[in-house]
Amino acid sequence: MISARIAFLLYAVLAVAALLTLQGKFRSLALIIVLALAAKTYVDERRRRL
Repeated sequence: MISARIAFLLYAVLAVAALLTLQGKFRSLALIIVLALAAKTYVDERRRRL
């Protein structure tokens, strides 16, 4: 299992790749998916620390 820091770093790389390579609706969809995954990871990490 990877740490949350590495996961967020990889999400940032995915977001930058989506911004640079996709256009229009596909870009928006990809960014929404990456942001949703990042939010899920954040919530999961917070729950583990409680």
